[in-house]
Amino acid sequence: MKAVRVGRQLNGAGARAHFDQLGVYRLLSLVSDPEELHAFVRETLGDLAADDEPELVDLRRTLQVLLETNLNVAETARQLHFHYNTLRYRIGKLERMLGAFTEDAHLRLNLTLALHVLRMRGI
Repeated sequence: MKAVRVGRQLNGAGARAHFDQLGVYRLLSLVSDPEELHAFVRETLGDLAADDEPELVDLRRTLQVLLETNLNVAETARQLHFHYNTLRYRIGKLERMLGAFTEDAHLRLNLTLALHVLRMRGI
């Protein structure tokens, strides 16, 4: 039942997921208080948690790809179709907003978890 619920949160109604493939979403689904997850996202991402400004949504996408590529600037720039210097500028802006995530593994973990929580629909 948990796999069905989480699968639907991630991929919409009718989606299926296998329990052993849920990964970190399995752990996040154990948090019974959605407001606690919301608070974690707001505290971790700050202004990037909002969906009302396109620039912030775009910066959040940049952060997500950067974390997914293990801070590989060249690969992130390629995937997002940015010039390398544009991405360097965005990284500076993100670090001013979030802290020195390029140097702090714990902060990167928190940012990654917050982005995963945002991905879960219905949270």
